[in-house]
Amino acid sequence: MNDDLLIIDTLSHGPLVWDGALVGLSDEMLASGTNPFRIAQELTTRLACKTVEEPDYFKQYVRAWEECGVRCVSWTLGAIHEQPYSLEAAYHNYGYMTHILDNRREFFKKILKAADVERAHSEGKRGIILNFQNLDHIGTDIDLLERFYQMGFRIMQLTYNSRNAIGCGCTEEQDGGLTDFGRSVIERLNELGVLVDLSHVGPQTSMDAALRSKAPVACTHTLAKRIYDHDRGKTDELLKAVAERGGYIGILAVPGFLTDRDDTTLDDVFDHLDYVVKLVGLEHVGLGTDFFGYSLPDNLAAKIDELLGILGFRPEHRASFRKKVVGFEDYGRFPNIIAGLEKRGYSDEEIRQLAGQNFLRVFRQVVG
Repeated sequence: MNDDLLIIDTLSHGPLVWDGALVGLSDEMLASGTNPFRIAQELTTRLACKTVEEPDYFKQYVRAWEECGVRCVSWTLGAIHEQPYSLEAAYHNYGYMTHILDNRREFFKKILKAADVERAHSEGKRGIILNFQNLDHIGTDIDLLERFYQMGFRIMQLTYNSRNAIGCGCTEEQDGGLTDFGRSVIERLNELGVLVDLSHVGPQTSMDAALRSKAPVACTHTLAKRIYDHDRGKTDELLKAVAERGGYIGILAVPGFLTDRDDTTLDDVFDHLDYVVKLVGLEHVGLGTDFFGYSLPDNLAAKIDELLGILGFRPEHRASFRKKVVGFEDYGRFPNIIAGLEKRGYSDEEIRQLAGQNFLRVFRQVVG
């Protein structure tokens, strides 16, 4: 893989390093009966502290980033908490992320504009775009959007799986579409310069939002519903609507979402990517692996799998924090994705676009 290739994963926390101390803490808290989401909350807090305070741990973390080759990620905040997607969760997660970004500026850069991505890349740093995967935490207080914009959030997904004041998520069995408040939210996000994300948003709410937005929108981590009929997938109609308005579509790498087989492989990822490329044009497509939470310590991941109903997943969705795509079992194997694109026949220039430039173009147009 070309070391100069600008790879932007449009939904991921990048590599996480669970050393013996963190795994031990996880197991100890599990044994005491602590809520698994509370454990994940504590682990991310401790990871941030170790990144800042422990030089040897930080060196491990840097090596993990260098191994994966990814230069920029869009990192979800507000999800890893005892009360996922609450206002308290948003502030808590913002705190641990800010601790890392403020104290490890020699390696990480908070991304506020497209030029920041390019600057971080040229300086050998790793760019972090802050995103929300749910706006449930704002309730009906639209002014909170500006507050979070001022804090640095540049991508905001309207809903997660369930319904909120804006509209419906993708696992709701009936989607009533964008609400009046939701239309106001779209307008405010357009005014602020925030990229609207539709990845987990329900089909009618997604279409309403795509048509309502004056700026291009994104599905930062999704799949083609025509290839595999999953609630997280997007119809051809929606994918075309996003692309026709200049938007961006990132293809995910999540087992259970891409195929009904248990042995999901990178070929399944590329089948979805190839299909969307042919449907809407390569210039609108990229990589949004959704490798978020999939690198929790194994024992903790198994417990969280038992509680995914809290996040709006049902058994038929085959969601899991344990299962991995064959060939992408850990984030350090990201180079396999680039190699796989080469094997699929994409040229060096096409890979450059898919790896990051397509997203960066849309991000520049919407955010600045």
